[in-house]
This record gives sequence, structure tokens and C-alpha cells, in this order.
Amino acid sequence: MTTTTYDDRTAATPHADGQLRRMLTGAAVFDGVMGVACLAAASEFGRWLAIGAEPVRVTGVVFLVAALAGVITLRRSRMDVRLIAGANLIFAAWCLVMLAVDSPNALGVVLLLGAAATSAGTAALEFRLASG
Repeated sequence: MTTTTYDDRTAATPHADGQLRRMLTGAAVFDGVMGVACLAAASEFGRWLAIGAEPVRVTGVVFLVAALAGVITLRRSRMDVRLIAGANLIFAAWCLVMLAVDSPNALGVVLLLGAAATSAGTAALEFRLASG
């Protein structure tokens, strides 16, 4: 018997579920730590990257939202990664916005471009692992 779903749900097969859960757990911890660090040391990070403290604080909030999205995804009985993948894509977009509206130094440009690329890549990998 064949079943068809029309709700566009992306959920992991049992084979990929363990790997995806490990990835999401590590990412949620990383995002949480980075969110707190960005909020606690916004002025210092801003000085290192030649951007304002306020964009670093917003980055911290985006990190914390991504951590929360990861935890919510992990707590679901079925691994639907749309929420966490969306949070990763939002983070990637935020990094690109900061490049467009601010004037980071060379370190800031490299860090923001790298973060945008790795966040988008992480979202793609989450979808790939979820599709089994």
C-alpha cells in the first residue's frame, strides 16, 4: 500500500534520526552559548568586528531563537526540521544584512560571510538528513 502526504512535512527516517538528533543537540548548545556570549560581550565583539554593539545584541537574540528552535525540534516525537532549518536560514540572512548595512572590518566580513554560508549549509544538511 502506498500513502501520499500533502502537508509538506520533512521528517527524518529512523536511519538518519540519530545523526540528525546529535547534530541538533550540538547546534542548540552552541547557539545558546553564542547567544549568551553575544549579549554579555556585545561591546567587545562589536569592537573586534568593527560593528556596533546593537547588531551584536540582535545577533545574540537570533542565536537564542535558533537554540530554542533546536530544542523544540528535538522535543518533537517526529523530527520535522522546518523550524530549525528556517531559523538557520534567518540567521544566514541576518549575517548578510549586517554586511550590507554595517561596515565590518576584514575579520567581521570573513566571520559574517562564513556564518552565513555555514548556517545555510546546516539548513540544507538538516533537510537532507530529515529526508533520509
